[in-house]
Amino acid sequence: MSNDMIGIINLRDINPLKELNDQRPLATIPVGGKFRIIDFTLSNMVNAGIVNVGLLLSAQSRSVLDHIRSGKEWGLARKGDGIFYLPEEVVDIIHPVEGDISAYYKNLLFIKQGNKKYVLLSACNMVQNIDYDEVLHFHRRHNADVTMIYQKQKFEFDREGYLLTMSDEERVTDINSRTQVKAGENLYQRGIIIDAEIFQHCVRQAYAKGYKHLITDVLKGNVDRLRIFGYNYQGYAKRIDSINSYFQVNMDLLNVQTWHDLFLKDSQHHIYTKIKDEAPAKYMEEAHISNSLVANGCVIEGRVENSILFRKVHIGKNAVVRNSIIMQHTIIGDDAHLDYVVCDKNTVIQPEAVLTGTKDNPLCIGKHMVV
Repeated sequence: MSNDMIGIINLRDINPLKELNDQRPLATIPVGGKFRIIDFTLSNMVNAGIVNVGLLLSAQSRSVLDHIRSGKEWGLARKGDGIFYLPEEVVDIIHPVEGDISAYYKNLLFIKQGNKKYVLLSACNMVQNIDYDEVLHFHRRHNADVTMIYQKQKFEFDREGYLLTMSDEERVTDINSRTQVKAGENLYQRGIIIDAEIFQHCVRQAYAKGYKHLITDVLKGNVDRLRIFGYNYQGYAKRIDSINSYFQVNMDLLNVQTWHDLFLKDSQHHIYTKIKDEAPAKYMEEAHISNSLVANGCVIEGRVENSILFRKVHIGKNAVVRNSIIMQHTIIGDDAHLDYVVCDKNTVIQPEAVLTGTKDNPLCIGKHMVV
């Protein structure tokens, strides 16, 4: 592992999951029964030996502070290094600024004081278990100024993103924003390793010129000047940017191979999360469970199929839950039927209720609702 990198995780993206809760940042949306989306990005950095991680916080960050706290679960509760919260300035909350250049510029002191050779920049909407140490070796081996992580897409789909044009030597020759991705194209995965000195110089220059976006205004405009290379990550990786993608990621976790790739990859690459001690799940006499993830503290009296239950969910007698995601402290009443439903936490589904969505358009129930 290498400690030559300092990490910055950008949590200021617009929340695309407003159907669930527009008062909570994307970073703390629950995934896989007991994890949050930020757990994957933060754990990947820690597994690469990064001991300085800065979180670019949005105005609504209470849940981030509650979840991460001192960073103890990730080994970041340190005297000098560790986790650093980088909040928005009041003026930026009142008058929001487009892009990420301003946020990076106002936190350059964090980079300077970290005194590392490389900066790892990441968004917080990817579910993956990537070896950033291996990406750093790639960066050094190619004598790169910038290394952008991408995946070659297997299928065509409608999604906004940046596509990388590559040379035979894996050098990036162009960066284009697209709303539709075709099979075989190289989709940027929101992760960059860049030399710290180059990063600071580019951000200062971009801010002085009034530029807004690091990717389009800086990197795209300097593909001829900077040595920008692309690292092809071939493991499991999916971006959560809609309710549909959120639902699909959770359903993917019911696949044994996907679960193994994310959580049992090897002994050195764990995904950490906030520890909560709960009693084991309780299965009553008439309970029937198949192909599901059930967290601690659940009480199940009915039938659960192809679903994910978070902590302390109660499934009533004769209730049927299929192809659904039920978040913590939710109560499903007796004889209720749910199919393709996403329930946020502290929800109550009344007895005999029938709620149905579809695979491509699951029905979303916000938190603290009674249906």
